[in-house]
Amino acid sequence: MGPVKHYRAFQIDPDGRVFGCINIVCGDDEEAKRQAASLVLLHRIELWRLDKRIAQFDQSSAIVPH
Repeated sequence: MGPVKHYRAFQIDPDGRVFGCINIVCGDDEEAKRQAASLVLLHRIELWRLDKRIAQFDQSSAIVPH
């Protein structure tokens, strides 16, 4: 198994405030994006690695450019 990377998936409410955070550990950005996209229920998800935003997902599970 290769090196793992640590990500955070922040749950964002309709007013743009963070109300939750889910830690994701996986091998690369693409796997992290798939996992984060699966977390979208009613609120937007922002996926971060360290201080870099990797992707943003909304209810349609489409990647929103940052």
